Amino acid sequence: MEKQRNRNDEKNHRKISKSKRASQAGGITLVALVITIIVIIILATVTINMAFGDDGIIKRAEQAADMYANDTAYTDQAMANATAYLDEMLNGVTGGGTDDSEKSEVQKAKEAGTVFDEKTVITDGEGNKITIPKGFKIPTDSGDTVQQGIVIEDVSASTDSAVQGSQYVWIPVGTFTKDDGSASNEIKLGRYTFSKTDGTTTTPLQYAEDYAGEPVAIDSDFTETITYDSGNESQGLDGRNATAKNLAEFINSTKAIEEGGNGGYYIGRYEASYASGATSSSEVGDYANCKAATKVSTAYALGMAYNSGTLWNNITQPAASKVAINTYEESDSVKSDLMNSYAWDTAIVYIQEASTPNYANATSKNDSLSDTGTNSDEVCKINDMASNVFEWTTEHSSGTGSSNAFPCVTRGGNYGNSYHYTAVRSYSNAASSVSDFGFRIILYV
Repeated sequence: MEKQRNRNDEKNHRKISKSKRASQAGGITLVALVITIIVIIILATVTINMAFGDDGIIKRAEQAADMYANDTAYTDQAMANATAYLDEMLNGVTGGGTDDSEKSEVQKAKEAGTVFDEKTVITDGEGNKITIPKGFKIPTDSGDTVQQGIVIEDVSASTDSAVQGSQYVWIPVGTFTKDDGSASNEIKLGRYTFSKTDGTTTTPLQYAEDYAGEPVAIDSDFTETITYDSGNESQGLDGRNATAKNLAEFINSTKAIEEGGNGGYYIGRYEASYASGATSSSEVGDYANCKAATKVSTAYALGMAYNSGTLWNNITQPAASKVAINTYEESDSVKSDLMNSYAWDTAIVYIQEASTPNYANATSKNDSLSDTGTNSDEVCKINDMASNVFEWTTEHSSGTGSSNAFPCVTRGGNYGNSYHYTAVRSYSNAASSVSDFGFRIILYV
């Protein structure tokens, strides 16, 4: 009995111990759970703070993105500024930027299409002065600087609508600043001869400033006289060339602005074309009523077209002189004349200084008579001085051949003749009127 009791006590003791151990094990599991949760919360808090805090990963990522964007914007702006600077430099305005205040007077007038209502002196981006006559504008295809070639276009200087639209290119006299900031050699109005090797000038036999009215010969045969003679178209010994209408006035007009002149003159951008007044029955006396234009024009190799917009060839030297003079005879802003030897030679000096060394020896770019402005012979916006047709001038020649006198002088190359060149002086009789003889107008204020 006693043994049975003892066995029951032992069983009960084992049950109690097992229950206590189970209770203790459950307690330990709960504590671990609580501790684990706390640790997780702490880790979560730290992680969230690291991700979203003021100095967290996301904030740093945003700052990095902002810095990259700022750097990109800065780089883009720097590139834009550099591009604008280069663009302005190439277009003749120093200092960079595209602000209107940094554009030259030439650029502003060109972009605005300003028609000058009085004679006005303006400057390009290099500070060079250009005298713009009343009634002219600077067209959109003009250069921005003297080195590139400044073009003016007639809007109202002529009262003839067929003449309006004519374009002329500025020839500076003196020095000018080039687009790279360097100064040109001095350009002196004068009659020059040019080396047949490299086009360099020899000392001119006659500077305009030294002109005293006495003819001075170049190459022994060629002179430019100060007294006006309208010429005579007779062939042979009775023929005479037409001389400059007022050579002294032209010379004085080209003097430096500081000396009371205009600092240069203009020559036709293109060889002369028909404007008005001529008919198929026109004779020499009628040409005083005719006018020419200097625009892109259509060429006719044979015959006299007499249509506005066609190249004016097949014309004698005295007739070309009358037409050139009459073109702006009624204008109150400019005077016009046939090209003289001072104007032709000085234009070559300018071109060689500004653009094309040895242009004096350039030869024709076309094998047949061409529309003006269609050849590759364009320098400083001037077309075809070395090409297309021979151009009459007011220079006189004493050259003779057979029984005929040849008082008239042509300059420049002509189509199909590579042995003629820009600076060449050729002579012809006063009655010559052929398809490869034309002319070019000069303007002065």
